[in-house]
Amino acid sequence: MASREVMKDMRAGIRASAAVLLAFGLAAGTGVLAQDRPTLELTLDETVKRALENNADLAVERYNPELSGEDVRAAEGYYDPFVFANLSRSSTDTKGTTFFSGGDIVNTKTNVWNFGLGLPVKSGAQLEVSFNNNKRDTNNAFTSFNPIYNSFLGFNLNQPLLKNFRIDAPRQQLRVAKKNREISDVQFRQAVINTVASAKFFYYDLIYAIDNLEATRTNLGLAKKLLGENEIRVKVGTMAPLDVVTAQSEVASREEGVIVAENALAEAEDNLKRAIFPLNDPSMWALRIVPTDRPSAEPVPVDIDAAVRSALQNRTDVVSARKGLEREDYNVQYLRNQLLPRLDLVAGYGGAGAGGTQLIRDPEIGGPVVDTIPGGYGDALGEVYGFDFPTWTLGFNVSYAIPNRTDKALAAQARISKDQALASFRRLELQVAAEVRTAGRGVESGFKRVASTQAARVLAEQRLDAEEKKFDAGMSTNFLVTQAQRDLQTARVNELQAVGDYRKSIVNFQRVQEAGLSGTGAVAVLTTGTGQAGQALRSSQAAASVAQASSGGQSF
Repeated sequence: MASREVMKDMRAGIRASAAVLLAFGLAAGTGVLAQDRPTLELTLDETVKRALENNADLAVERYNPELSGEDVRAAEGYYDPFVFANLSRSSTDTKGTTFFSGGDIVNTKTNVWNFGLGLPVKSGAQLEVSFNNNKRDTNNAFTSFNPIYNSFLGFNLNQPLLKNFRIDAPRQQLRVAKKNREISDVQFRQAVINTVASAKFFYYDLIYAIDNLEATRTNLGLAKKLLGENEIRVKVGTMAPLDVVTAQSEVASREEGVIVAENALAEAEDNLKRAIFPLNDPSMWALRIVPTDRPSAEPVPVDIDAAVRSALQNRTDVVSARKGLEREDYNVQYLRNQLLPRLDLVAGYGGAGAGGTQLIRDPEIGGPVVDTIPGGYGDALGEVYGFDFPTWTLGFNVSYAIPNRTDKALAAQARISKDQALASFRRLELQVAAEVRTAGRGVESGFKRVASTQAARVLAEQRLDAEEKKFDAGMSTNFLVTQAQRDLQTARVNELQAVGDYRKSIVNFQRVQEAGLSGTGAVAVLTTGTGQAGQALRSSQAAASVAQASSGGQSF
């Protein structure tokens, strides 16, 4: 009698502990019951579309092509025409110290209005048009015009012939900026490819978490069923009370498995929500996402050699590295050009003119003004635009540093940097080939694993059925039935995991042909970039079509 009371207390304690654990797991894992939560049903294609439109990491990456486009515009700004002007007015008093000073105190007032236009040319030349004017008003006794207007219109050209002829610093910076924009577009395409694959991975993880929870609950139901049957057998005296305790312990253990599976489901939901929603919204976190597509396990043909060739030609990190080599070429070309002597052609042509009120003096030199001949600024302009008094210049400027160690060192560094980049590119090609081959084998082995786990699950079902029949006939033990239940649950979970991993291996095999891992931590992504934000924002449609094409018209 005492032993029965002890056994009853043990059963009550185990049940109470299991109830507490289960209640705690539900509260911590989901917060509210699943049936009380709003539901969002999603297909795989809808998940990808939402990720491309809303993914927070992708929203950050969208700005990079636009920023690179502004770098190009800034570099092109060097060739913008520019205007300049100088407007001033001054007055100068000079003490007369000689007979030829023009007076005891000579006052000269000068007004200046100079204008010009500069135009940098992509040949390295500098063009300049200047229009200079001034008006002088003075009491100097020796002046023949007062006021006098002076004007000058000139055209100047400075054209490098050796150094800075084929390439100079502005052209090198513009080329590098354009190449960086191309690289930014490719990197954004990589981010989209990684976002697509990441969303698919999270979708398959959620399906597995849901199925795994269902499997653990089924397993718990089997344990409870066995416990009920054992309790009946104890009551009729065909089973020892200790077998009931063993069954109760198994129920408690499987209730723990349900709690763990519920927590895993909550984490899988949160991962998918973070990938497809743009903002931190309480209503979003409260959603229960229900995947409507089920992963299948049909065989997918794998051509590893063709995949390697495709990856080496089109993969985003390979394309970026190839463009990086072109950028290194620009640096080498520029710094090699800087080793040449500086030889610049200098040419100029212009016309000068003067006009104003002419003073007639008697005597002619230093005498008082006896008459005037009216004139003005228009006289100066007429002489300027008629080129009545032309001026021209033609020459060369030559310079060279001896022994030019700075430019030689910079050129050598650029050459070494290019060789290093080329070595890194070869290393990348090896890494890409290895990744593709590994991913291809992962697809092949994943399909074999699905077949193996399916067979194991069928055998586990048959074994459990046999053990239960033997147990009902008194030819098996409680331990063997419990073990068969555990084995079946493990086989079911393994099969679910194998199917999910197989579908993810197919996605990964396609991804490694198109993109390397992105720096944002996403697993995979795609779009066509042009360096302009407006076209970059249209990446969602392009990425969706690429994702569809990358799966051969199927949703993996």
